[in-house]
Amino acid sequence: MVGSVLFLSSCATTSFVPPVSSILIERAQSDHITAQQLADGRALFATRCLECHTLPSVTSYRSDQWPRLVSRMAARANLTATDERSVAAYLRAAAGP
Repeated sequence: MVGSVLFLSSCATTSFVPPVSSILIERAQSDHITAQQLADGRALFATRCLECHTLPSVTSYRSDQWPRLVSRMAARANLTATDERSVAAYLRAAAGP
């Protein structure tokens, strides 16, 4: 029972990570990003970023701010250049116009 309480408590400290939807795919077209790349970016954001800190809301920053922020954290998260591009594209799309 204690393990369940701790798990539920820790889930409350993370932000909602929006699923890859048709809206996000449409928003990512200008970046020439595929649905698979968005899905990869989402998965990396939800796992790698959470290793060091709670996840910020995808709307915490404007879409044009995310690439620089991801770039600053890429080395710490052990992201390849492809991973970094996928995460930044996912966050740009999820942040909205």
